[in-house]
Amino acid sequence: MLGRKSLLLVSLTCVGVLGFSALASADTITVHDLSQNAAAGIYTYTIQFDDAANVQSNDGFVIYDFSDLLSYSFSGAMATSQFSLTQTLTSNTLDQAGVVDLNGSVAALTNGLAFDNASVPNLSFGYVGSAPFLGAATGILTLTTSDHGAPTDSVVATVDHSGPTPSIPYSFADNAVFVPAFGAPPSAPLFPASIGGGVLFCLIGIGRFYRLRRFEA
Repeated sequence: MLGRKSLLLVSLTCVGVLGFSALASADTITVHDLSQNAAAGIYTYTIQFDDAANVQSNDGFVIYDFSDLLSYSFSGAMATSQFSLTQTLTSNTLDQAGVVDLNGSVAALTNGLAFDNASVPNLSFGYVGSAPFLGAATGILTLTTSDHGAPTDSVVATVDHSGPTPSIPYSFADNAVFVPAFGAPPSAPLFPASIGGGVLFCLIGIGRFYRLRRFEA
């Protein structure tokens, strides 16, 4: 089994190839399904910060391809006022957006999903608290949509500043989550044709780690 140090080396190698700033991978912020009521258009997720979390301004998470959002709210150990929502048809608005997208694309590859449909908004939840959010916490995110179709799978990617130094954030993406189904076929390819074989090799390497991790969980 690959250890965290091995994953760190793979991640930093891939980031170097892509020309992004160094960014390690860790699961200090995770997002998981809690419940879905498609008939009412209500989706809830558990947002988990672990005890190493260091969530600074514009850190947070992005849920890819969530259609027709009407409202959102946080509860539990997190408040709605601590997060700002930005909707974009592609990518995200979080810190280190490019590497967040890279990890999201790896999660999509690992889970056999298309990535970042350019017809469906991505929801970026960026932290806007007056001071960094440090340490363990569990919140509930409730999203309401006007799309009452059957749920389908998408992915989440996260970022915070719990890296080796505050200038090296951590980004993480792993499991699929449920989102409202959207009728249009994916309009964005999983990977651009310009990505070279070396980068694809890196992505596959990370994907294998995440696949092992998912089956061992």
